[in-house]
Amino acid sequence: MKIEVEGVSEIVLEVKSMNRAVEFWTKTLGFPIVEQWGYEERQFTNNADNVWATWLYIGGNTRLGLWLPREFSEEDLVNKEMPVSRWNGFYDEGGIHVHFALHIKIESFESAISILKEEGVDIKIVKDSNERRLYFKDTEDNVVEFYTLDMKKDYLKRII
Repeated sequence: MKIEVEGVSEIVLEVKSMNRAVEFWTKTLGFPIVEQWGYEERQFTNNADNVWATWLYIGGNTRLGLWLPREFSEEDLVNKEMPVSRWNGFYDEGGIHVHFALHIKIESFESAISILKEEGVDIKIVKDSNERRLYFKDTEDNVVEFYTLDMKKDYLKRII
């Protein structure tokens, strides 16, 4: 690899309802909240009275952000379309989310299935030769995957 990285640092999902999303990710899945932000006058704030963004710790070096849709002014929309080097601010919302996967150890897989079923979460299980994948949607219709494949070990074997 040209640039050595340790994995995913953060993933951010846009949510329709902060309360509903936080309830799902913290109560149903059990990921703890590590930080919350407010959003006033088109700026992030440390005021968590009116929560606009929630950060959850999801393991390893990775946090998950749950963010409400951001409103952009006409000027922001013009700037957002410029090359990043010419931005007159920070326009963090990009393309369309497809899905994301969280690594889970094979010995924790059955427990994850049980927890999700107990919580009434609709799941799809895929069993490959030695690996397991489990797909579900969060309350905001984001597709989430739990995957037992250790990407670091797998891809280091495949790099040409």
